Amino acid sequence: MPTDPGARRSAKPEPASTVDANRASMSTSGYAVGQQLDVTLERVAHGGHFVARHDGLVVFVRHALPGEHVTVRVTEVSSHYLRADAITIHSPHPLRVVPACPSFEPGGCGGCDFLHADIALQRDLKLQVLREALARQGKLAEDHIAVLTADGMTDLGVHEGWRTRMRYRTIRNTGDVRLGLRAHRSDQLVDASSCVIADPIGHARAADLVTSADEDVDAFMAVGEDGPVVDVLTAHGRERPRSHVRHSLAVNGSSMEFRTRVDGFWQVHPRLAQALVDTVLQWAEPKPGDRWWDLYAGVGPIAWALGMRVESAGHVWAVEGSAYAAREARRIFDNAFPDPRVSVIHADVRRWIATAARDHADPDGVVLDPPRTGAGRAVLEAVAARRPRRLILVACDPVALGRDTAILAASGYRLDKLRSWDGFSHTHHLETAALFEPGDQIS
Repeated sequence: MPTDPGARRSAKPEPASTVDANRASMSTSGYAVGQQLDVTLERVAHGGHFVARHDGLVVFVRHALPGEHVTVRVTEVSSHYLRADAITIHSPHPLRVVPACPSFEPGGCGGCDFLHADIALQRDLKLQVLREALARQGKLAEDHIAVLTADGMTDLGVHEGWRTRMRYRTIRNTGDVRLGLRAHRSDQLVDASSCVIADPIGHARAADLVTSADEDVDAFMAVGEDGPVVDVLTAHGRERPRSHVRHSLAVNGSSMEFRTRVDGFWQVHPRLAQALVDTVLQWAEPKPGDRWWDLYAGVGPIAWALGMRVESAGHVWAVEGSAYAAREARRIFDNAFPDPRVSVIHADVRRWIATAARDHADPDGVVLDPPRTGAGRAVLEAVAARRPRRLILVACDPVALGRDTAILAASGYRLDKLRSWDGFSHTHHLETAALFEPGDQIS
């Protein structure tokens, strides 16, 4: 999925599957890129792939669906598994649909994974991945997972044109100029002219600017309260986009505007940021006088919401590693509150937890919204040692969530509530919020 450069969540992605392919005993000798194989798909795997086996060897297949018998073309030969694209579907899944984008094809755009599946099936596939990660990496019991995920995945209701941030490149071919996006696991560019997940107005504006440029450019598109903004830069230049976009959130009838760079971090689905803030407040139940930590705070949407609830008697410490985001958060809070109830700290979260945090009183609660790789052992063990009564973790990667869940369990915290959103239709991505409480606090 094309991500915004410089975004907090553009960290190195997780391995493509929760299958322990590296432990497989099968050898890939005798297989070659381009080779065609007939296989039957078993189930979905993390990363937008589906698991098949050829003579016992694991094959991760794109453009297929569970239960389908297909012919695949091998695209990558690893030491213990293969990657492949389905090129012929011999027995289609009953919920297979015709992809709406011509670039969704073997060797095509890497932005979408499930465009060939009915939207309800997409949500079911993502829920399967989440449940497997909670079991495999999180070490949770099946009955506990069943309770946590009983409500399924929330449909935010906008399935096309939802992506409000994009980075495009230029494709030139004998005088024809088009928008380009990267192919899956490749630096090769493919035609993005018919992209169905990009905001349509921003997409059209980016296309006009890219196709009229005299040289190859990168176009950064973001949509905010004022509509789409597009910055066009020389493709190989070092300059960052300078334009900003405004976003708004509401709490208890009060609204606040936040500002990010075109290439900065904000939830790309227009309804997801508000849904996350509402969930954090519902689960956190912050009271006047409470102390909260907001770690990986970004430009401060969650810190602001918490500040509204803890009032002047309480305090929120918002810790953010990006200097730009920290400056924006300070600007917002200087105007949001008549008192200094929110402190914005520009620091690496892991470093802050290990040093400066020792000078602060134990928090009543902690919210973490870390990069895709998760919060990790050092941060979570340090947070758990302070024994907050509630810990809320926002995760965009189910495998990372599973790992963090296991770390917190070993530190005495139990996963009590889970809520997931399909905020990224046609891709394998999902967003999840998880509420952890001390084990001795849960009946």
